Amino acid sequence: MTPIKVVADWLSKVKQARPELNGKSICPFAKMPGVITVDKLSIKNIEPLGKQITIYIEKTVESTFDELEILCRKLGKKHKNYIFLPDHPEKKNYINGVETSNGHLPLVIVQTRKELLTARSILEKTDYYDLWDKDYLTEIKSYGD
Repeated sequence: MTPIKVVADWLSKVKQARPELNGKSICPFAKMPGVITVDKLSIKNIEPLGKQITIYIEKTVESTFDELEILCRKLGKKHKNYIFLPDHPEKKNYINGVETSNGHLPLVIVQTRKELLTARSILEKTDYYDLWDKDYLTEIKSYGD
């Protein structure tokens, strides 16, 4: 499966309303991002692209989840106006039994801090996070700290 197809299929999955999530989707604000394919994700080839959400994705699995997590934390310190979220096939994540990860290739989602924190604030006023495992929620939110 090509990296672009991985992202398109994953986006379709995260936008889909699901009965296991009380009729909600994994990501209610998901929209088609810019997609940049790289050989290996690194601090040298990931740059925020203005206000557009961007996904940097490896052509094949070259990075471990630990490498991706360290990379996202470093990028977050370097680019304070953005949040960098890792997704890796070796780390499965679930919300009430529904897998949230793409399951195929390592990627980093780059989004403006303001846009993501605004969306989180809106969702916190609903029951959206009620089905989330507390550890997973803490982990995801830690990328915005």
